[in-house]
Amino acid sequence: MLVLHDSFVLKLQKHLSSVGMDTELLEPGTMDFEYDYPRIQLSGPTEGIASMGAMRVRDGYITYLDVLKRKMLEESGFSPGSTYGLGLHEYTMWKIRFFLSLPPTIKIGPLNIGTISKVLKGKFHSKIEDFVWNGFGKLTTLPPGLVHDDVISALDSDSKLKELMIKSLLKEKIITVSHYSPKKTKEQTGGHQSFAKVLITSDWKPQHDLLIDNNTVLTYQQVAIDIKNAIIRLRYVLENN
Repeated sequence: MLVLHDSFVLKLQKHLSSVGMDTELLEPGTMDFEYDYPRIQLSGPTEGIASMGAMRVRDGYITYLDVLKRKMLEESGFSPGSTYGLGLHEYTMWKIRFFLSLPPTIKIGPLNIGTISKVLKGKFHSKIEDFVWNGFGKLTTLPPGLVHDDVISALDSDSKLKELMIKSLLKEKIITVSHYSPKKTKEQTGGHQSFAKVLITSDWKPQHDLLIDNNTVLTYQQVAIDIKNAIIRLRYVLENN
């Protein structure tokens, strides 16, 4: 059967390969996380979010990635350049969701953290002066202090990651790490179970900014390494949490 992939997703896969992330395109609708949003084409004057394509990452700690497209419409009294009729302007934003799959026996707590950056504005160029992780960083639901389950401390102690993020956050703006579970069951979707338990992503951005550089790829990979290693160290606790 002929499977048609979105042209930009094909371009993105080729680009990711050139910056160090080897992936395999999956048939549309294969994975459970692709059904977190309605399976729609986003054609015509319709707002919404849809998965444009998923990939399996062949090497490393990241298991899958999902490319999302968000279409928005704005009313305006200015008609030239509008896509649909007088005063209706369409624009799109994109993001990549990176997933970490884990054994089904492992149960992750309500992990939900993100970056807050301090930007140093220059006359011609800006740079990230510093950043912090903020939010709920515990991997378990146990009371504080019983086990060392705070991933923020693991991320903060990684000097290699800090160096990578200082460079990548200027474009990514925000990087978040959170507990993940599919919004629909396998029975509801018919898709394969990904066993994805952790989601790493950034803010919405223009399509061309999804063509991330090697430093940004290394940043996401290093975040995944630190998170997964923290989970492995706590595997017994997380399987009995």
